[in-house]
Amino acid sequence: MPAASPEFYGISDYASFIVFELVTNATGTDFPSSDEISVRFAFHNGTISGSEKPTIYPMFDQSSDLLSYSDFSTQMDKVAVTSTSQWCDMCGNSDGKCSSSSAPSSTPSSSNTESSGGISRAVAGMIGTLVTLAVILGLQALFLLVGGFRIAKRNKGGPEMATASSVKAR
Repeated sequence: MPAASPEFYGISDYASFIVFELVTNATGTDFPSSDEISVRFAFHNGTISGSEKPTIYPMFDQSSDLLSYSDFSTQMDKVAVTSTSQWCDMCGNSDGKCSSSSAPSSTPSSSNTESSGGISRAVAGMIGTLVTLAVILGLQALFLLVGGFRIAKRNKGGPEMATASSVKAR
């Protein structure tokens, strides 16, 4: 695509989009066969391009804006990234999903499920929750014992008799 326009060099502007439009001249109510379908590529370079409509570009160094569907499929198979291992090879990434193996896996990679200590993130989260709860309960117990406070039963009488508070100083 860079041969078609310099807009395809680098990173596109914010709110850019591309469209692969399937077009046909076939008549009838049935879906046309793949021999009767062509593909057209359109690109809109964000909100600063000055145009409201996307621009149509020829694909794969073709002279025509329309490319037959079979040619489009053949050309896309040559450049498409179809697996995780292919993506890792193309981008040169060696961490995250790419670190587990070169073959795609249906299970999450070890970096997503394990912390550096070898326990899963779910177990580490549970341990953190229990430690936090123990610290909070310990501080409350210390406050009640050292501060001289006690928990008392509230009087269930009318509003004039409800003078007892739930926490009283000794």
